[in-house]
Amino acid sequence: MNNPQFKRLEYLYLTALGCIALSIVISQVLIQTSIEDQQDDARVINVAGRQRMLSQKISKLALEIERAKFDDPNVRSELREALELWEQSHTGLLQGDEQQGLKGQNSRLILKMFGEIDAPYQVMRNNAKMLLRPGISDSISSLAVAEVLQNESTFLSGMDAIVFQYDREARAKVQKLKKTEYYLFFVSLFIILLELIFVFRPSAINIRKKVLELRQSEESSKKMANELANLYEELGKSYQDLEAVNIKPEAPSLYAKMDRKGEFKHLSSTFLRIMEYEDQKPPNNFTALLRQSGFNEEFITGLVALLAENKNWSGELRLITEPGDFVWLEAFIVPVQPGGEIKIIARNITEFKEAKMRSRELNKERIEKSVQEQQFRSSLILQGQEEERKRLSQELHDGVGQMMSAMKLLLEALTPSSKHMKVKLDDAKSLMKSIIQEVRRVSFNLTPSSLEDFGLIAAVSKFCDEIDEVAKAKVTFTNETRFINRLDVAIETNIYRIVQEAVNNAIKYAKANRIDVVFTHDVNSLKILIEDDGKGFDIDRLQQSGHFENAGHGIFNMRERTAYIHGTFNIDTAPQKGTRIFITLSLDKND
Repeated sequence: MNNPQFKRLEYLYLTALGCIALSIVISQVLIQTSIEDQQDDARVINVAGRQRMLSQKISKLALEIERAKFDDPNVRSELREALELWEQSHTGLLQGDEQQGLKGQNSRLILKMFGEIDAPYQVMRNNAKMLLRPGISDSISSLAVAEVLQNESTFLSGMDAIVFQYDREARAKVQKLKKTEYYLFFVSLFIILLELIFVFRPSAINIRKKVLELRQSEESSKKMANELANLYEELGKSYQDLEAVNIKPEAPSLYAKMDRKGEFKHLSSTFLRIMEYEDQKPPNNFTALLRQSGFNEEFITGLVALLAENKNWSGELRLITEPGDFVWLEAFIVPVQPGGEIKIIARNITEFKEAKMRSRELNKERIEKSVQEQQFRSSLILQGQEEERKRLSQELHDGVGQMMSAMKLLLEALTPSSKHMKVKLDDAKSLMKSIIQEVRRVSFNLTPSSLEDFGLIAAVSKFCDEIDEVAKAKVTFTNETRFINRLDVAIETNIYRIVQEAVNNAIKYAKANRIDVVFTHDVNSLKILIEDDGKGFDIDRLQQSGHFENAGHGIFNMRERTAYIHGTFNIDTAPQKGTRIFITLSLDKND
């Protein structure tokens, strides 16, 4: 994206993204560390609780040995194993034991508590070992058992306190982790809020501004197209405009006299001069002059018959002079009396006619030049609109769309502990998903990537499929062309826009239940049919009222786009009969 504003927003977004990613990494590290610590704490509490059980077992086995008064190898073996595990666990709790998974990381309070039970522990351990000596006397055995039993309660009380302290410290770590997690979670939400304010909101404002500019440009194009239509109308009127002609024709005079058979009896000097009969003898007969000047027999016969009925004739005659030039006469052929001579009263209007033709040519040239300029400006505006659509679509897809997708992934990575926060976060994820879908839809409507990548057929097919999914009407696309050649980019773009406009109009205005888009072709032309079963309209009435001359009307837009790509546009519709739009584009012009 070359837009500096989007560049700045992108930097802000990346900075915020980095902060959120850092908070997530820290949160994950803390969580994983906490999980490992909790496993260690659980193991420590388990071993500490087992120490209580082992001390009681040692006391029980010592009492059995003293009461039995004989050596029982099984009891002594069981005592030895219990004593070894008890000593190993006690040392592991204090100093750590890799085999048992004990790290020996104790708080000062726990170390102090271990110090308080060290004396009873040592007494119990030494006396238990004494019971395992072979050949020990009964008196010493009784004394050793008494010492073990006497110190057991003190050791048990101390170990109970140690186990509870281990548990309190483990729970305190969990609470601390929860607070830290909440802090990180709210920091992430705060950063997301800042992104919404300083990144996405300016992006939305900028995009809204670009869309508004695009609409204004489109309205300007439509207005210019309307002006173009008015110019064509002015061109037709200019052919009848004689205001530029200031030449006044000469006054009528007697040019010739002839009898009823058309034989000339008199030719005026003015007529001889105009026809340039200086060295050549003029024709003797009026009908021969007409034939020589190229008039057809039907006209000559009709004129002779009219004069025979003693009726006048008036009109313009284009005669060929002796050198072969044209001369225009405004003539009045008048029979003087029944059976009498016929007079030809005329005036030379050649200069008047030539001036009129020159005026027409000048007007035609001026207006055609203006039309060409308008067409050129219209084509530039259309191209500019498509470029702006394409740029805006790319910014939406590659900029805002990617940011939204990354934001959705970040929201999914957050793991709040509170049920209420989880519900809120799920709502945010759902909203973000809807926003992403809407951004992609708007981006596709502005400029579908499939049109540029795969061509007209693929783009129209995808458009019809997507409209079919979201609209109530059944939209189908049938491609009977079977050709893979790409057309000019401007042609493909305008055909796509025409189809898009026609389908949207059928859904929005015609309330159609079925819309069919069909592409066919022959050797020379591509033919497009958009047909719907909607309510239709009275096209003749609307055309007479000038409804389609408004630049904002969809049919006007489709006609202008079709004319721009040198195609033909036809529409067949009637109330409650649906609408059929036919577009024919010459392939020879676009090879």
